[in-house]
Amino acid sequence: MSEVQFNNVTKRYGDHTALSGISLTIEKDTTTAVIGPSGSGKSTLLQLVNGLVIPDSGSVTVLGKPIDYSRLTELRAQIGYAVQGTGLFPHMSVWKNITLLAKIARWDADRIESRALLLMSTVGLPTRFRDRYPHELSGGEQQRVGLCRAMMLNPRLFILDEPFGALDPITRSAIHQEFLQLQASEPRTMVLVTHDLREAVKLASYLVILDEGRVVQYGSREEILNTPSDSLVVELLRSQLDSWGKSH
Repeated sequence: MSEVQFNNVTKRYGDHTALSGISLTIEKDTTTAVIGPSGSGKSTLLQLVNGLVIPDSGSVTVLGKPIDYSRLTELRAQIGYAVQGTGLFPHMSVWKNITLLAKIARWDADRIESRALLLMSTVGLPTRFRDRYPHELSGGEQQRVGLCRAMMLNPRLFILDEPFGALDPITRSAIHQEFLQLQASEPRTMVLVTHDLREAVKLASYLVILDEGRVVQYGSREEILNTPSDSLVVELLRSQLDSWGKSH
């Protein structure tokens, strides 16, 4: 069963074609990583999913329905969104950042409390952090808060745009483990944009390789690692995975 489907989608910005004739199906309850060089169309692909941009041609189906651009608030309420830098509100405490969407959705206090505490525990945030502010946290701690906020409403679909890119390698590795724990405890459809193939292989079961706005290869992690279909994929494997494999 598909959760996101791109049907011959093209998106242009002026004379630049960001995506050209993309057709792609992302299955329910899988984690799919979108990888490619800078300018390959990765972020545009994500922005099409939550209606931030509208295709020039083709269509996008999300959660079983074509996107209704007049009702985007309803769609986005079903989508968790995490980005590099977290986008936390600096004037709000950790607790208020995490629970904001649930309060807007008018959840009762007990439900908010239990959900927020569960998420903080899952990603390794001590409850004593609830009254701290973003500037009092490390980059990794801020990213954990961002994950909790994005997951607060238990969205069917979770999209992540380079969420771990600014973290140091040790913190990034720890966050990866917590992401996998979150994935295991609450299976859902996740779409992750990253420029790092190693991160994609670690976190995702399916990979989409983009280059110059086109899908170069799409398939399971094992399929792409074992049978790369294009010279770009071969080069990605050689440049990023060879050295990584020697140390793992």
